[in-house]
Amino acid sequence: MANMTDKVAVFVGPSLRGHHPTYPGVDLDYRPPASQGDVIAAAVDFPKAIVLIDGYFEHVPAVHHKEILWALDQGIPVYGASSIGALRAAELSRFGMVGVGKIFESFETGELERDDEVALVHGPAEINYEPLSEPLVNIRSTLSFALGAGVVEEDLADTLINRAKATFYPERSFGRLLGDLDHPDRVRAEKLASWLPGGRLDQKRIDAVACLTRAAADLQQPSGEHGRSSCGFVFTDAFAQLVQCTAAGLPLGSRIAHGLIQLVSDTTAGLSSVSVSVSVSVAAGAAALAIDRATRGPVPVRSLGETVNSFLDHMPGGDMGAWMKSRNLDLDTLSHILEELARMDRSSGAAEELVHRIVHSKLKIR
Repeated sequence: MANMTDKVAVFVGPSLRGHHPTYPGVDLDYRPPASQGDVIAAAVDFPKAIVLIDGYFEHVPAVHHKEILWALDQGIPVYGASSIGALRAAELSRFGMVGVGKIFESFETGELERDDEVALVHGPAEINYEPLSEPLVNIRSTLSFALGAGVVEEDLADTLINRAKATFYPERSFGRLLGDLDHPDRVRAEKLASWLPGGRLDQKRIDAVACLTRAAADLQQPSGEHGRSSCGFVFTDAFAQLVQCTAAGLPLGSRIAHGLIQLVSDTTAGLSSVSVSVSVSVAAGAAALAIDRATRGPVPVRSLGETVNSFLDHMPGGDMGAWMKSRNLDLDTLSHILEELARMDRSSGAAEELVHRIVHSKLKIR
């Protein structure tokens, strides 16, 4: 195994709202909520540990189980709590991922099953991921606490939880739950509403801090005491594709990424290093064309004019008619080729970097 860094990669957002605990002797590298590929990107630097708390799941691909298993297989401890970290830990605890906190325990025992239990809407990093809705796990914990404190009766607590479960997660809030109740419940809910500002429990935050504390305590133990996980990781084509997409900085679902990876795979298979270099040049041209069409629209007249002039400058003997006839080209086909060359030239820099990164990743895996 490669040498580990001194850092601990921590993926967190709304669960801590910009509050970043510190622990003596432990270098916590706080990062934004994770999406697919982020755990791989962290693991290649071999941190002392990875702590997964918050992550994206709806508008971008979520953290994949396989990347966590790969990190574990590299001997990197992976902890999870609070949000997607609790979900993944419940699913992967038998493979060595360490789950911490009440939310994790509820998922592991089957008491909770739905992913939307931890879902919420939040603001951007600039406002510390301020939550704009209330996650169901926090509603459950708060009502359980209120029930124990005699602030709410069990039947009303059950009614509120059922209402929350039936509400789409971005619209969940205590204000919405306590509004529009029938008269008898509304009167009882007033007591709860006055208690909430000081009594509300943020279970996600509690679990997130507990997870960081557990990870810090483990890492203070003598080297090797928490050991290397043996999760029986199997390297599959799907994981290879995930690694390549991560290296290329593209989401797994990108059609361009799929096409380029297949192209590079086909053109580099079984070739010498010289042939691979030629194939990379071909792949870079295809990448440039795909990137240009996907991001920039019609080719500018100026770029096309420069390409045509360069072509004419290199025309052997200046006899275009004879040259086109020898290659079985008509004017429409030649115009199409020149347009594609203009597009490739415009995006060649970004494309060459992209393809070289993909090829480097592929050859490294081999």
